[in-house]
Amino acid sequence: MPDFTPIIQEAYQEILQRPPDPGGSAHYNQLKNQGLSEASLRESLLRSPEYASRNPDRGMALHVEGNQFVDARG
Repeated sequence: MPDFTPIIQEAYQEILQRPPDPGGSAHYNQLKNQGLSEASLRESLLRSPEYASRNPDRGMALHVEGNQFVDARG
């Protein structure tokens, strides 16, 4: 099976500003091997309770289109 650790680490660093914990890394690596897109991985992190608690002013306004973050509020 392919190892998607570098993609997962980059997404965690960019979105949650930390490295992935071992459980999160294993979880997303498994999902990537089952066909999860990188955009869906990033969307999942953006919608996580951790992201929401760190960014209460952004809430659910950000989402991913392709490989870019988009703010729905403009």
